[in-house]
Amino acid sequence: MVPKLLRWIWPRSRIKIVTLTGPSGAGKTTMARELLKRHPEWGLVISYTSREAREGRDLPGEYRCDVPKKDFLRWRKRGEDLWIESAHGHMYATLKADVDRALTLGRGQLSFMQLIPGSIEKVRNYARGRIMSIFILSPEEEELRCRLKRRGESEEVVERRISDCQQWEQEALSSGIPYELVRNDGTIAEAVEGVEEIILRHT
Repeated sequence: MVPKLLRWIWPRSRIKIVTLTGPSGAGKTTMARELLKRHPEWGLVISYTSREAREGRDLPGEYRCDVPKKDFLRWRKRGEDLWIESAHGHMYATLKADVDRALTLGRGQLSFMQLIPGSIEKVRNYARGRIMSIFILSPEEEELRCRLKRRGESEEVVERRISDCQQWEQEALSSGIPYELVRNDGTIAEAVEGVEEIILRHT
């Protein structure tokens, strides 16, 4: 019989990838950037997108940008993609090879993925038992509106993003995915500490 202590430690140590999901303005990128500063042994699973790079808003090494749409079609035809999604008029993808690489990293090394909700289940099914998923709940509507405006978004984009937030959160709560929920309605330091505590507790 496996000792009780080992039965508890073994599944926790299998987590290799942490997915961060949440609507625009919830603070995912800011939290990930701070967590990577605190833990330089952690990293990112690269994703691919047809959109241009967003200086100061994308994490270093998070995306390969300006990828031609023909590449997405080729990956899908060859079965090399884990998922390909469209969002806000752009294409996004993660390749199986990049996820496989993250799953083979040594003890204490974790990789983050910032994903839209539709991709979470695909990643979790591909790497069963190796993924922990965190959903960042947006702040109250007025605070979210202020954050989006500070980012220079137009009024039309702000309203669409707020509507998206409400839809994403409703879908997350009813999805059946075992999200760890963190609401970013205080300081960023408080939110980061909340996410960090969850990760360390599970790994």
